[in-house]
Amino acid sequence: MYIVTITYPKTADATFDFGYFRHTHLPAVGNAFSPFGLGYASVLRGQESLDGGDPAYFAISILSFASEEGARNAIKSDAGLEVLADAANFTNVAPVMQFNTSVG
Repeated sequence: MYIVTITYPKTADATFDFGYFRHTHLPAVGNAFSPFGLGYASVLRGQESLDGGDPAYFAISILSFASEEGARNAIKSDAGLEVLADAANFTNVAPVMQFNTSVG
């Protein structure tokens, strides 16, 4: 299993449209990445920090792929690049993406 995480930082001037994200962007992610071995996509919506303040992130997306090769190919594919560009339709912040491996 190989994991891609995408975080959407929450800042003072940042905006995030959860309706668009849920109903339009997430289905597009599934369609674009399933041919590359996407097993599941999970999204966490930031509620608050431990001290009760605003969360550091609007959302954290967790994408699980069957292999590292599949994950890397998905991200750089034409469909993957379209999905990445779609972020401009629901947020004005730059998503932070990284590749991850499971520790245990």
